Amino acid sequence: MAFAPKKRIKRREVWEDPELVPFIDMLVVCCSFLLMSASLLQTAVIEISLPTATGVSAAGVLTPQGGEINLSLIITDEGLRIGGAGAIWPLIPKTKKPGKLDLEFDWVALEDELKKVKDRYPRQESIIIISEPEIIYDNIIQAMDVCVVQGFPDIALSGQITQ
Repeated sequence: MAFAPKKRIKRREVWEDPELVPFIDMLVVCCSFLLMSASLLQTAVIEISLPTATGVSAAGVLTPQGGEINLSLIITDEGLRIGGAGAIWPLIPKTKKPGKLDLEFDWVALEDELKKVKDRYPRQESIIIISEPEIIYDNIIQAMDVCVVQGFPDIALSGQITQ
């Protein structure tokens, strides 16, 4: 027997409030991750403005000024060059290493030249590294390592050479 229309129970759809706790948890995790990654991105890039060095003439001989010279290491695309006290030493050109396609800096030749400078001027401890803007940062670090090993721990950096 069927129920009369009045006695039928009508089901109403009940909207339940969605649970917000998992959503808030996810939001907090995402925000904290974004904040941490943003602070890491700032320290990954170090912006520096280096002073420029004035051009040095090729004439003259390295002469001591009080037992020390104004020594500089110039890193260009062609190779490495040591200069100081108004003179620039011959270019140490890039060399081709076996198994490599590109030319690389000759760090051994730089070590030999810096040894000669250190033998001639034993009190000299400072050097200025001058690099072109296109030089890879790793090459500058390798040059700094060679300078420290050869007895030049006081290293200054300069951005580029102006003539």
